[in-house]
Amino acid sequence: MLRKFIIIICLLFPLPLLAVEVLDTDSDGLSDELEIALGTDVYNPDTDGDTYPDGLEVENGYNPLKGQADRSLPRHVEVDKNTQQMKWFLNNIQVGQAPVSTGLIGMDTPSGEFKILRKRPTVNYIGRNYSYLNTKWNLEFKKSYYLHGAFWHNQFGIKPMSHGCVNIAYENAEKIYRFMSVGDKVVITGKTPSGKVQVASLKEEIKR
Repeated sequence: MLRKFIIIICLLFPLPLLAVEVLDTDSDGLSDELEIALGTDVYNPDTDGDTYPDGLEVENGYNPLKGQADRSLPRHVEVDKNTQQMKWFLNNIQVGQAPVSTGLIGMDTPSGEFKILRKRPTVNYIGRNYSYLNTKWNLEFKKSYYLHGAFWHNQFGIKPMSHGCVNIAYENAEKIYRFMSVGDKVVITGKTPSGKVQVASLKEEIKR
């Protein structure tokens, strides 16, 4: 009982987060920790000498070690329905993360391993009781299922909202759109939460 009470208090009155300094010795947009993992030079902002900073190349899915717009390193994205979070990886090293909203219960985002079928700069999403025209940054991973930007809500990372697609804030949708290529892998796991992620997590914790 005491454990449940402590969990509730922590959720209602969270402690302020302390800022953590991220070290980027050469100011290229990549932390030193990430540079070491990727094999780039911590002291050289342009490891491959192609005039583009390592951070910019990684952000756009390019190999920071080769130059010549090389995209030979594998890229993939993982979506976790349990946490409503998305992570993306270059050469199996996580280089980004963003909150998302997946499909509602009954319209669940499909789980499994997929590939990007096509990239579409804009799509008109029209259905019963909704019409979202000129929606930006669309990555189709299964017929009629997309990772895409969403301008009509701000519930990313909080709760499911879609008719089956993966909704992403425009700022992050553009990043993943530029990062991924047709043929890149998409992995979707987890179970659709019945409500807000935090509330759902609390219910599961209290059951234990």
